[in-house]
Amino acid sequence: MPANHTTPLSEGISATTLDDETREAALGADEQLPGAPRSERPHIRVFDATIDAVSAALLIVMVAVTTYQIVMRYVFNSPLPWPEELARWSFLWLVMLGAVTATRLGSHIRMTMFVHRLPTSTRPLTDLVAIGLSASSLAVIGYLGIRLMTDTTALSVNLGVSYSWLYAALPVGAALSVLMLLRARVPNASRGAVMIAVLFGLAGSLVVTTLIGRSILVIFDTTGLAILATLALMLLGAPIAHALLLGSVIAFEAGGLPELVVANNFASAVSTNFVMLAIPFFVLMGALMNASGITSALIRVAIAFFGHWRGGLGQVNVATSTLLGGLSGSSSADTAMVAKTLVGPMEKSGYSREFASSITAAASITATLLPPSISFLLYASLAGVSVGALFMAGVVPGLLYAAALMVAVWWLSGRGKYKVRAGEKAPTRERLLALGYAVPAFLLPIGVLFLLRAGAITATEAGAAACVFALILGFAVFRQLRPSGVWAATLESARDTAVILFLLAASGPLAWLLIAEQVPATLAAALANVENPSLLMAGIVVFLLLIGLILEPPPAMVLVVPILAPLAEAAGLDLVHLGVVLVLTVMIGQLTPPVGGLVFIAASITKSKVGKVFWEMRWLYVPIAIVLGLIVLIPAVSLWLPAVAGF
Repeated sequence: MPANHTTPLSEGISATTLDDETREAALGADEQLPGAPRSERPHIRVFDATIDAVSAALLIVMVAVTTYQIVMRYVFNSPLPWPEELARWSFLWLVMLGAVTATRLGSHIRMTMFVHRLPTSTRPLTDLVAIGLSASSLAVIGYLGIRLMTDTTALSVNLGVSYSWLYAALPVGAALSVLMLLRARVPNASRGAVMIAVLFGLAGSLVVTTLIGRSILVIFDTTGLAILATLALMLLGAPIAHALLLGSVIAFEAGGLPELVVANNFASAVSTNFVMLAIPFFVLMGALMNASGITSALIRVAIAFFGHWRGGLGQVNVATSTLLGGLSGSSSADTAMVAKTLVGPMEKSGYSREFASSITAAASITATLLPPSISFLLYASLAGVSVGALFMAGVVPGLLYAAALMVAVWWLSGRGKYKVRAGEKAPTRERLLALGYAVPAFLLPIGVLFLLRAGAITATEAGAAACVFALILGFAVFRQLRPSGVWAATLESARDTAVILFLLAASGPLAWLLIAEQVPATLAAALANVENPSLLMAGIVVFLLLIGLILEPPPAMVLVVPILAPLAEAAGLDLVHLGVVLVLTVMIGQLTPPVGGLVFIAASITKSKVGKVFWEMRWLYVPIAIVLGLIVLIPAVSLWLPAVAGF
């Protein structure tokens, strides 16, 4: 390892991992549904640990069989027929069992903007309503899953196993999640009140599946009813995934549509999309790299090359997020990691805690623009575009975004109350040592892009290979990874994956309904006379900015991409360009009230006042807006590199 930099900038900076407090902040504790407290009963703790362990084991199986297929195909030139099918089946079970853990921890994403504006005294009631609605949604998908099992007679092509075993994941996961709801602890509400809420929810599922088709709701347009019901459930505080599911079922029942389509599309949204497997693989890769101590290595590189610039640790903060972005792909994880590591030293060097927190939140968006971006993977799965092209398209915008923030930090840090001290310029030897130590980590995202460009492996196989490479780096190069760290990273990745993919699966029925009702085609026809693509893109940006104000990025993308992608394609817009614009625009909502998820994460970890962090963010909106404008108005900013690389 290189010697540590001894200037004031490096004092107090060390590697860190996400502990429970930091993780809770990253999840947005105020947005969560009340979860179940850690039980004092040994058998319940064993039960919870078993669910977690099975989820993690399924993720390990997925990585192992995908890696095995890579070896068989490219080393022995003898690909096998069954690994992909086994990985996809394991994926659905991982999502459903991981959702059980998410329910226990209260990690499912909610939109609480409305219910949290009510008097504080109503908070227990709104939480109980949300629990009841979640129980209704779970009961419906469990019931439909059982029906799908009993109606299925087909065997899988390669494994020769009945599809009933695949669809069994739905009722098993739903039933276990309902049990977790019964264990939820709602502040200022009794255990009996929670049980009553769950029972009311289960009764509500019977009403939905038996009486909706005979109610006045049958006179409404099916698509409009689905959207309105989903929005109403979200406003009531139901987790967005459960609102999507229950809203779709209400519309299907009222419209007389086959309800099994809901369960089938829920399952197929995960089990038939091999590209989507890349999401948990790259999430695991990022977790493994964090557990390997890569953060400290990247901070040393940032200090060595940028610590002497005006702005000092502010420049290091942006540079660190940019370097981490090529490894984690998650803005939330980067915000939590950098906030915990750098904001304290930044405060000592002259920054206010709130301004340091605002820089941290803004800089972490580079993780969603630089490969391997989880947001790009999600968009690619929803829009059906090349993952490699999207990864390449995000490189220039990501670097441009980082450069704009560094210019802003340079400008602000020398003026008024923002005056801060910079460090000494690191000697060349120290720069080379820091860079040499971190080079293996830099090679990982570069290698992924190279393999995708060469067509050697798919995005999913690249994710599995990246996990293996991360293990090699952690154990053999950085030598800070331990088996316990690997297991903890796998558990964390399984939980995070389940939250994202359960939401994506829950959007499947609504997406099917929108397509069946030809909503995208109707919108495209209505906009056929719009001759200026830039005008259409500007309208899309305004729409996305409004969506980003009220929704987290994953549910926002799940809701709008199935509509916008066909619309943009019909209007002649490039879907790769749209993907970069969409991801950045929606992420800006993470820096603005009322959602401002990244700001809340940074403020929670640094113990800052959220309002003051938002106020300090005001100057950073300017460079962000300039970068967004350049990307929107000059498509070549995004499309030049993919074209040069041959995507």
